Amino acid sequence: MSGDVDFARRLAELVAFPTVSSASNLALVEHVEGLARAHGARIRRFADPSGEKANVLVTIGPEAPGGIVLSGHTDVVPVTGQDWSGDPWTLRERDGRLVGRGATDMKGFLGCCLAALPKMAAMNLKVPIHFAFSYDEEVGCTGVGPMAEWVGANAKPRLAVIGEATSMDMVNAHKGGCIGWCHVTGKPGHSSQPERGVNAVMIAAELIGEISSIYAGMRQGPLFEALDPPYSTIQVNQIEGGSHGNILAEHCKFFWEMRLVPGESDDQVLQRMRAFADRLEQGMKPVDAGAGIRFDIQARIPPLAPSGDAALEAEILSLLGRDAPRAVPYGTEAGIFAAAGVPSVVVGPGSIADAHQPDESIAIEQMAACTDFLLRLAETATR
Repeated sequence: MSGDVDFARRLAELVAFPTVSSASNLALVEHVEGLARAHGARIRRFADPSGEKANVLVTIGPEAPGGIVLSGHTDVVPVTGQDWSGDPWTLRERDGRLVGRGATDMKGFLGCCLAALPKMAAMNLKVPIHFAFSYDEEVGCTGVGPMAEWVGANAKPRLAVIGEATSMDMVNAHKGGCIGWCHVTGKPGHSSQPERGVNAVMIAAELIGEISSIYAGMRQGPLFEALDPPYSTIQVNQIEGGSHGNILAEHCKFFWEMRLVPGESDDQVLQRMRAFADRLEQGMKPVDAGAGIRFDIQARIPPLAPSGDAALEAEILSLLGRDAPRAVPYGTEAGIFAAAGVPSVVVGPGSIADAHQPDESIAIEQMAACTDFLLRLAETATR
């Protein structure tokens, strides 16, 4: 790799840790803690129940309320089945870009944070700067919650910047999400006598039809015009069930996901799904008391709405050299920080279109712009 660019070196170090969501991130956490301690940072870990993963909160500056949170996730998606031109875990430079798993999503931002840390630590900070690095974002933002809640209740920062890829635009609104599995248990039997059993696949099909009706209604509103599409959505993206072509299916399960505009409640959608399931069960239980329908929620991601602090948003836009914020249809951990009482925006290097791809990469100029932005933002903590 050419040159001696701190953010590129830090990104290379981070990419070398294969922190797919199914694996531990502790080696990366220990690496971050070692870099931070060299600059006098205070460190707090938030371990998962297994002790195999952790969020890490690194703080520089005075022990005082207020300040800024810079947040990103340490986990990456797998490379299995993807056609990479080289080792995904060895960062390399190509045509002005840095190539490696997580380069865009989102170790690029973490690398910028770590590159900026020494200069930030040398500033005369009047309020603290927190680096909040999380785990298990890629499986539904399930890891960051305890850290975000602690930050909101104890550190009380004036702002959190979540560094998902936005091409260095400021995002102040995004959809929320709710994902999970629906499990249908039927009663098996010979397919020539369907009335004597409960066909779980057929029941699941009726439920999916109801979900399609819910989606059709969502298209009519409520609308959030800055988003594309401007309405909420719900989909079924996986299904499996049955054991043989002439046996009534005893089991079927399908995966659903909803993406809701700010102001919409996933509880209302779930209530409609469960009410329909209750009606279906009224025909299932008389055939077999063990037949039934169960919804397992895997993750809930709050939407992000504009903070309402026009002066704060104007300040960030000015630092970025942008005229206006934008909204995105996907979810981030910003919604979780906002729900914990921390005004939040999303600003990060790279394009989301490059995330999760083989030969995932990020433009060096984007990382340079991000590092400069972080240092300009840190200057506001000196006043």
